[in-house]
Amino acid sequence: SGDDLGTEYVIDLLARFELTSEEHKEIAEYCSKIGMRYLCTPWDKKSLDILEKFGVEAYKVASADLTNLPLLDAICDTKKPIILSTGMSTNAEVKEVVSFLNSRNAEFCLLHCNSTYPAPIHDLNLNWMKELKRIHKNIGYSGHERGIAPTLASVALGARVIERHFTFDRAMEGPDHAASLEFDTFKELVISIRQIEEALGHTGERILSQGEMINKENLSSIIKDSNN
Repeated sequence: SGDDLGTEYVIDLLARFELTSEEHKEIAEYCSKIGMRYLCTPWDKKSLDILEKFGVEAYKVASADLTNLPLLDAICDTKKPIILSTGMSTNAEVKEVVSFLNSRNAEFCLLHCNSTYPAPIHDLNLNWMKELKRIHKNIGYSGHERGIAPTLASVALGARVIERHFTFDRAMEGPDHAASLEFDTFKELVISIRQIEEALGHTGERILSQGEMINKENLSSIIKDSNN
């Protein structure tokens, strides 16, 4: 199974590595400078108010806060898109949140997620994404597994938003690093996702490619000649 996170350990880790508001502001400004979209996860109304000052374009909601309706209500007030992870939640809870967000006319995406670090492959249950897409049309995947194969499979299952953690060294301290991707693997993931998107195409119909039509004509001619 995935590693259990002790409460005291997590609190100590956060105390040592958490960023200040000014440091977040510095990151947001740097992202803007290089043309990268800065996103952040608010865990309370105070954090949301601070992030609003940075001009954040969309908000990510952690799995632990999926059913935190007061926080979701406050985020809805910003009129900005919301990305929500669904780890640790039941079908009924997901449906309740979707109903609430629809009542607020929110623009949102649900990410299938298994909230263990790293997440065991046999616990990922990617087929649940088919049901998730019936609950809400915009879905994605937040992966905490080792490797990238399940994340790639999620794209074929309809994921349009992908979240993976990034690290400089998977051996660093903390539970996230073992479930994160280093530069080369992250690059491979992005390239592979773009290839899958291209391969999936934009239609459910069987359409002959130009190469197939040429081969069909050539092979038909060969068969006719051999029969004469």
